Amino acid sequence: MFRNVLILGLASAAAAFAPSGGLPSLRRAAPRATCGLRMQEAGSVMDKLTPALFAKLDVDGSGSIDANELKMALGDAKDVAAIMARADMDGNGAIDYAEYERLMAMDKFSDAQGGNLYVRNAINLGLLKSDSVLADNVMVGNKGFDPLNCATSTAQLKQYREAELKHGRLAMLAAAGWPMAELLQPVLSQALGQKSDLLTFSGQAPSLLNGGLELINPLFFMAIIVFSGTVESVALKTRAIEVDYVPGDLGFDPLSLYTGKSEATKRDLQLKELNNGRLAMLAITFYAVSEFINKAAVVNATPFLFKSIL
Repeated sequence: MFRNVLILGLASAAAAFAPSGGLPSLRRAAPRATCGLRMQEAGSVMDKLTPALFAKLDVDGSGSIDANELKMALGDAKDVAAIMARADMDGNGAIDYAEYERLMAMDKFSDAQGGNLYVRNAINLGLLKSDSVLADNVMVGNKGFDPLNCATSTAQLKQYREAELKHGRLAMLAAAGWPMAELLQPVLSQALGQKSDLLTFSGQAPSLLNGGLELINPLFFMAIIVFSGTVESVALKTRAIEVDYVPGDLGFDPLSLYTGKSEATKRDLQLKELNNGRLAMLAITFYAVSEFINKAAVVNATPFLFKSIL
């Protein structure tokens, strides 16, 4: 029964999106499997590729599906070879979850651009070249936005993603820290018996545009430089050791929110961090520009965001 389900999900997906004239044996096998499945499991929710199916196929729990695991489920070596040729983008002999997710997208939205509708629309709107490295790429969060064609290779794309994640993480800290400083600095200074002189006259946090950075102890900036250099050295060392290094993965997970989770969960967490980082970069830019133009603290300019819950 499971073999029938798998053939319908994987084999028919691979055959449906194969170029005309290719994979004839796979196309012939799919209808028989489909008929058998529909007779036994009409309307089954497993008649398409799902994260649950990936977990079942990944017998050894390695986070990827190799040819042997596919053969255990399919039995037909030709079917296995056809699916591997279609799904194994990096040619390492295994289908990782990112590649499997691409297959799921293709099953829903057709073969072009690996089923990525964002990329497809970006190409149609002229925001991405059709031959760009982003045109068919399994990197999480790929929205196909590269109008200047900055990413010209996979290696360069990974470097840009690393930089994006670092800026996003800093922005998330800043997006929380900026308004918290404006709200709590006077209160904490009074509680500790210190002068509340780090904020500007209008209660703005110190920044390049607001001024006031000269009032901060230079030791603070030195500590930031040392900390940043230490983190960067860890990243460089990790990249040098690990062949399949995931951009931004420093192995920091003290609460085990990521470690030991399923590949689908890890992929989801990566996307959430990326999206939140992008949003935070926009937010911190808004803070700086808003305070520079309005000459008022962002917590006072938008009290419904920051003071309604405090």
